[in-house]
Amino acid sequence: MPPPDDAPGHPDYRFTLANERTLLAWLRTGLALAAGGVAVATYAPDLGARWGSAAVALGLVLIGLGVAVAGYRRWLANEAAIRAGSPLPASWLVPTVAAAVAAVVVVVAVLVGVEVLGR
Repeated sequence: MPPPDDAPGHPDYRFTLANERTLLAWLRTGLALAAGGVAVATYAPDLGARWGSAAVALGLVLIGLGVAVAGYRRWLANEAAIRAGSPLPASWLVPTVAAAVAAVVVVVAVLVGVEVLGR
């Protein structure tokens, strides 16, 4: 469906709504990471080492906060590009979040290994 002819220069609403849905997905991801941190702190208080559970929980909560803030900043940048009619800016968010979650998984794997070998 082409945009209406009586709205010159106005971006297509579908792009703005898609950008909003992407923001909501990033917010859900951040919330899930924070909830995962709370779950680790609650249900795995002694994960391999005395500090293990706290470190993993804090890492997940901070990554969740970072994802939510970075998702909002990405939404703002994309919205500005949509309104200006320019290409969307490149995103560093996906590789950064993937690397951060992978680092947490490695720490959890090491702590679980310490827990299992310590028995």
